[in-house]
Amino acid sequence: MKDHFKSQPFVHLIAVFLFCAGFTIFLSNLLDHIIDDSYITFQYVKNFSEHFRPWYNLDPEYQGNGQTSLLWLWTLTFFKWLGFRPEYSFYTINLFFGFYLIYQLVINQDFKLTKIVRSVFSLGLCTFFTYWLSLNASHGLESVLAAVVLYLFLKNWDKTQNYWVILLPLVRPEFFIFAIFWIFDSKKKFKVISKKSAITGLGVLAFALFYLVSFDFYIPLSLLHKSASVFSFAAVKVYIGYLVLFSPLLFQLFSQKKFFLLFPLIFLVYYYTFNIQSYSSGIYVRYLFPLMAYYIVFKIEEKAIFKIFMVMALIRMADISGNLHQSKKGVERDSAGLQTSYYLFSQSLKPTDNVIVIDAGYTAYHSKAKVYDGLGLNDATLLMARKNHDCNAYRNYIEKKEINIFAMPSINSTECVPINPGQRIIFDCMQLKSKKPSRIYPMDKGYYLFEYHLK
Repeated sequence: MKDHFKSQPFVHLIAVFLFCAGFTIFLSNLLDHIIDDSYITFQYVKNFSEHFRPWYNLDPEYQGNGQTSLLWLWTLTFFKWLGFRPEYSFYTINLFFGFYLIYQLVINQDFKLTKIVRSVFSLGLCTFFTYWLSLNASHGLESVLAAVVLYLFLKNWDKTQNYWVILLPLVRPEFFIFAIFWIFDSKKKFKVISKKSAITGLGVLAFALFYLVSFDFYIPLSLLHKSASVFSFAAVKVYIGYLVLFSPLLFQLFSQKKFFLLFPLIFLVYYYTFNIQSYSSGIYVRYLFPLMAYYIVFKIEEKAIFKIFMVMALIRMADISGNLHQSKKGVERDSAGLQTSYYLFSQSLKPTDNVIVIDAGYTAYHSKAKVYDGLGLNDATLLMARKNHDCNAYRNYIEKKEINIFAMPSINSTECVPINPGQRIIFDCMQLKSKKPSRIYPMDKGYYLFEYHLK
């Protein structure tokens, strides 16, 4: 049990209860805020549980993995085997994981009134974490599970037999970087390095075997889809802002010369800021959320310099909270679109239809048609054709798959105007400007779904 908890057991128990209650209330108000990317994972879960094929479509040709986390896929599939649909089971899973994270965070805090800065920081941190946790528990992806796995791994960092390392590449492939620095943090002892490498290899082996057995394309499609290096003044400001959020931890780890723990944190903040570019990845800053596990593990020291960083981090937390609220409004808008236009569109499809739709998760999960994501998130051929701007390859594949319906969102109600550059590429490749839509569905305010019949 943490020292703070021993000295203030009543205060901490009350705090745990209040923050868990707040988390429960927040999450209950976020039901039906599932994002389209989650329905992509749910589609993989459905086919894996019902047909033992972890595929998006039951189409054996050139399948790729379009969801991020194998561990999340397996977890939801397990509950699906027990009879619990993934769009419901994930709430319960995240609720209990959230309770666990809140408990571990709160008992690591100091709420003594004699330590004003520390108490205010502890209260602000727990409040911010609970709000951010609630949002990431509501969208349906692996963010909360990733935070739990990372917390358990970091908590056991100093142990040679830290078996939580096995789960790192399975919960998120990029988390393998933690394993690399953990292996290096062995004081050059060959026996320790060998043992750590062997344990780490079990997770890598499980990851590789699953891909080799299940897919024909071995790079995660979500990684290819969202990877795009963007270096700008605005991105640099965002990066600095996230460093400020973690500044008490960064400077403490640096002062303690825990560089092997420090480098992965800095690298992933950099990687997520400059190299992951997509609308869905920015929702609730969900990629960065698991890194808050550092705050759960490490207690900030009582030095004056760290109090300055605590204040800076609190200001940044308040700023990010405002951004999260705006992101919440965006998710509410998108959910309205899924439950109106995409719902009507999915219900109109027949089992014999072969469909391409932008944002295909909801449509695939709620229809009996064979559905492909127009951006290529569930098919490596389409993804590479779009990334390479190869319109001939894109159209040829569509003809080969006998696609008869194409659907694309628009920001105009009378003519199809793609929302972003990625969709514009597809619009031009498919020469949709010269085609007449068969139906236009009103989505959320200012957006429309255009349906085209190709045959």
